[in-house]
Amino acid sequence: MKWERGTSLNTELMQKQRQQMSFDQLQALRILQTAREDLSQLLMDISQENPFMVVEDTRDMLEINSLGFDNILIEDGVSQYDSYGNMVNSSDKQDNHQAMINQLEDQRQQSFRTNLIDQIMCYRKTRLRDLMIRLVDELDENGFLSKSDEALQLIIECDAIELLDAITLLQQLEPVGVGARDLRELWMLQTEHDPSAPEIAYVVLEIYFNELVNREYQTISNHLNVSIEDILETVAYYQTLAITPAVYFYSEETQYIEPDVFIQQKEEGYEVSYNFQNLPKLSFNDTYYQELKAIDDTDLKEFIKDKRQQVRAVSYSLKRREVTLVQVTQAIIEAQALFFNSKGHQVSPLTIKQIAERCDLSPSTVSRTIQGKYFYTDFGTFELRKLFTTSSVQSESGEELSQQFILKEIQKLIDQEDKQHPLSDQKLADILHERGYTISRRTVNKYRKELGILSTTKRRIK
Repeated sequence: MKWERGTSLNTELMQKQRQQMSFDQLQALRILQTAREDLSQLLMDISQENPFMVVEDTRDMLEINSLGFDNILIEDGVSQYDSYGNMVNSSDKQDNHQAMINQLEDQRQQSFRTNLIDQIMCYRKTRLRDLMIRLVDELDENGFLSKSDEALQLIIECDAIELLDAITLLQQLEPVGVGARDLRELWMLQTEHDPSAPEIAYVVLEIYFNELVNREYQTISNHLNVSIEDILETVAYYQTLAITPAVYFYSEETQYIEPDVFIQQKEEGYEVSYNFQNLPKLSFNDTYYQELKAIDDTDLKEFIKDKRQQVRAVSYSLKRREVTLVQVTQAIIEAQALFFNSKGHQVSPLTIKQIAERCDLSPSTVSRTIQGKYFYTDFGTFELRKLFTTSSVQSESGEELSQQFILKEIQKLIDQEDKQHPLSDQKLADILHERGYTISRRTVNKYRKELGILSTTKRRIK
């Protein structure tokens, strides 16, 4: 009987350990994939069920050199995380981080017009690009292009067709609606870019704007053969839209992206460092733990032991989050040398599987690691996921190709085309297919617009 009882206890213990391991693993995955702006809330949620876990949101504090593990689980006078603290506590690294943080602050002060010019400079150098730059100077403080077409033609020295082309391209920039002439056109541009807009939202603005302003809803309803409820739903939608183009820019500017890692070029290559600024500070309430530990209660002792272990597991998961993110970022730098050497202008084909193999990690771990994570360089802040290939274009061998690669191919084809017989989107897709790249006409159309290249009819020179 003793043997059976011992076996039963051992089995229960093993099952409990397996359950705890599974729980800790799931929790570690959640911590790994959580974006930095959501990390504090996640830890707060976990701490609600753990009386010993103390989470301090340091968003308003400059905590570059420590995650605050100094007080956690100190045994025999030595902290589990001493090596971690030493690793990030170098004054040189702190100075570098501060310099990069200052640069980020400078970026936040970037003006509305400078932001637009930066976007325009991504277009190939043409007269049309020069006209767009001159148009930016004619925008009012709210982002509207309120001067008449005749006045603009005189100011930027162009004809009516060139002006129309330049304004069309200007209105494709961010924020959505920049360059609109009035509220009606601003709402039309926003509606056009919003796949969730009501079906009749655009046509009401285009044809029945006066009736809309005068609240002649029944008239609109009769003409479009829709119900009054549909009209009211559309009116409610308009109330969610911005009333000036610059509103989007300034609201986004105040919610700037904090990078997860800094990438700095050194003589020997690129250095990756973790951004500790504004990350939550985790500590263990040892005083309360000792008070409960002194109580002679078996169930209570088991409870506080489990909770203590949970704090240890969360601490370790945060450490693994940092190490894994730095490791994956370093692998991406090695695989994307073209991106960094070209200062972000070119991207090599790259898959998550390739990085997983480089890091000896599973693809799902790499995917979680890069989810919602950003890196900072001296030429901008980028999302890690943007350096990976999307599956919209493939080579004949089935290899996924990067969007930047295909954009470059489309640009080359159009640069070399016969200007009297420019290539249609379908013809571009056919040529790319002949070269071994599987791409649809619709995707070509999307990429052509992203390049700021006009349609076939507008490119034709007679």
